[in-house]
Amino acid sequence: MAADSVPVQSDRCTAFANDERIVLAGLLMEAHDRLIRTLSNDLEEQAGLSLSWYEVMVHLRRSSQGRMAMGELANEIVLSSGGVTRLIDRIEEAGLVARVACPTDRRTTYVVLTERGHDTLERTSETYLSLLDQHLMAKTTPTEREGLEAGLKRLLDR
Repeated sequence: MAADSVPVQSDRCTAFANDERIVLAGLLMEAHDRLIRTLSNDLEEQAGLSLSWYEVMVHLRRSSQGRMAMGELANEIVLSSGGVTRLIDRIEEAGLVARVACPTDRRTTYVVLTERGHDTLERTSETYLSLLDQHLMAKTTPTEREGLEAGLKRLLDR
């Protein structure tokens, strides 16, 4: 092994590694990743639905007209247009959503929940709320949640 590739204990990066910005961003990302992994595994196990499918369905249900254009949906769930297309393909194949052409713009396709999708969302939401109680609410105080919500909204410019 070459001398320059041997790990050396050094104080050179200590200031950066312990910088408040790096620590805070790292904690935020780690907490997000861990919460997503836990919720994904538990929701799949307990309700038979993936978290990404559930998220799509919640966004559709929450939308003002009960439908969303594919591009809008991709933006909201932070996926590429190709990624959301593949995701919607699978959810549609399961009969939970349908694509509907826009009557005024042939380039636009909307996604809507089917009746089966509404039923699945309602049934799965009970499980999801229970998981949120267990993995988020029980681990934070009301004051911590208020501060967290306010800070996250500011980060998202909402």
